[in-house]
Amino acid sequence: MAIYFLVTVGRTEYRKTAVEGIDVFSLTNILQILHHRVGSTPRSISFQSLRDIAVLCDQYDFANALSPWPQFWVEGLTTHSTQHLEIGYEDWLFIATVFRETPICKKIILDVSKQLICDLVVSTPSGSKEDVNIQYSRPGKISLVCRQINLDLAPEIILAFIRKERENLLSKALHPLWSFTQSMMKLSHHHPNNDIAAYCMNSDCFALALGSLLVSIRNGVLQDTLMAKQFKIPNNLSLQAAVTAIEKLRITTLILERNSTSRVDYQDKYPTHNQSTAATPGRIKNLVKDLPDELFLRNQYESTINHTKGRYETCPLARHLASQQKAATAVLEGVVGYPI
Repeated sequence: MAIYFLVTVGRTEYRKTAVEGIDVFSLTNILQILHHRVGSTPRSISFQSLRDIAVLCDQYDFANALSPWPQFWVEGLTTHSTQHLEIGYEDWLFIATVFRETPICKKIILDVSKQLICDLVVSTPSGSKEDVNIQYSRPGKISLVCRQINLDLAPEIILAFIRKERENLLSKALHPLWSFTQSMMKLSHHHPNNDIAAYCMNSDCFALALGSLLVSIRNGVLQDTLMAKQFKIPNNLSLQAAVTAIEKLRITTLILERNSTSRVDYQDKYPTHNQSTAATPGRIKNLVKDLPDELFLRNQYESTINHTKGRYETCPLARHLASQQKAATAVLEGVVGYPI
């Protein structure tokens, strides 16, 4: 919006025109280009000036008239820098959309939207309705503390894509873990079940697995999500933070015999994951005597590497959790930005 004010030069008053919110430097560059007086027009400008110019171009639809200068400015700020991906520079979505005829702008939209899908936190203040008074925040580059950001200039179609992708990917990463946690608490993984892919019938191993899993969840940031009776997208986590929390979950299990045997006394001596017989001290002693590694497996990621064949095996529950964690990591690694 244009505003007018008076300036006095030699006792003579002149009416001066300015554009609200746009600095004089940005306006000067625009006028010089439009009037073909580009001798003093800089090939590099600040992010703030470029944003001001983009606002005017969008409002009055003359972005193409400034060509090729927007290309110089955009490339100068992004070619050898990743600052456009950092917190506080979300308006690059708007700038790149205004100057979308500039080749590099398509990549900027793709990269910035991808970054926002990964680290954007979307929250609704208590008492507010969905899609009303939505607040956006992101973690800083050094500090992990989230700071509120302004996405008012972000094109609505791109912002809607970011939010939808974020929700879909959060659900894809978290829902299997929520389902696993709920099934564990219902003891569904303790007995063979057509609906359960992995189970452990050994009472000691299952009790150890369940207890260690719940403690690990409680010590992290996923307790409200994984322990809830109904699954819901967390209100205070980004996709990046959620996947990091998933990767940190730990479950402790036992390394036991792989198969049962036809020998009468074998079951009494060597417990397996497929037997519900309790492991008495005598049975554990016989097991540990021949076991090449320690009895406890505290890092489930090793369950997919250690004892993949041979006499002993890791717990199916540990392998199941490890596979879900790897799937969550793959979700984050597979994020794709807004396609142009």
